Amino acid sequence: MDRDKNVTGKLEKMWAQWVIWSTGIQYDVTGLENLEQENKYIFMSNHESALDILLCVACIPCKIVFLAKKELFRIPVFGWAMQAAGMIKIDRQNPERARKSVDEAVHRLIHSSFSTLIYPEGTRSETGDLLPFKKGGFILAIRSQLPIVPVTIIGAGDVLSKGSFTINQGQIKIIISKPIPTRNLEVNNKEELIESCRNTIMKNLSGTLNPEQADYELFSV
Repeated sequence: MDRDKNVTGKLEKMWAQWVIWSTGIQYDVTGLENLEQENKYIFMSNHESALDILLCVACIPCKIVFLAKKELFRIPVFGWAMQAAGMIKIDRQNPERARKSVDEAVHRLIHSSFSTLIYPEGTRSETGDLLPFKKGGFILAIRSQLPIVPVTIIGAGDVLSKGSFTINQGQIKIIISKPIPTRNLEVNNKEELIESCRNTIMKNLSGTLNPEQADYELFSV
C-alpha cells in the first residue's frame, strides 16, 4: 500500500529524530545544500558507532533504503519491519546468488525513488581510524549510475563507542559532501572512485578539506 515508502520514510525519520532527541544527543549537519531532494544518491558514510544509522536517517532529506543480508529478514517482527520499510535483500551465500542479488538491487534503485546508504568499511571502527573500503557499494553505484555522496560523521564514536551502552556527552558533526558523479563510468573505474570518496571522508575527519575546493574532475561527464 506504500510502494514508494512516502509514509514509511517519514515514520523512519520521525522515529530516528525522536530517539536522538530523547537521549539528549547533540549534532550539527553541514552540506545539505549539496543535495537536491528530487535526485537519488548512494550515500557512503564512515562508521564508528551504532548511532551512525540513526543520525543519517534523521538528517538526510531523502528516502533511504538499506541493503541487508537476507538472514536478517528471517527474524520475527524485525525482519517483517525491514520488509515493510523496503530494505533490499542481499544473498551472500554463494557468488551466483550474490550476483543475482546485486542485479536486483541495481534494478530496484534505478526504477524507484529511493536513495541508499552504505557503510563501505563493512564494520564499525574501534579506534575512529578510517578502515579500508569494500568494493561492492561502488560497483553498485557505477552500475546504477547514481552519484555517490560522501558522508562524514565526526564524534559519534566518542558519544557511543563500539561495544558500549553508555551515551556520553559530546557534539557530533555530520558533513554531507558534494556528490561524485558516476555517469559513464565502468566497473574498472571502481578503484579511482573508492579513492576519491575515501579521500574526501579522510580529509573531513582531519579537518583539511575545504568544501569549495572539492575536486571530482576525474569523474566529470
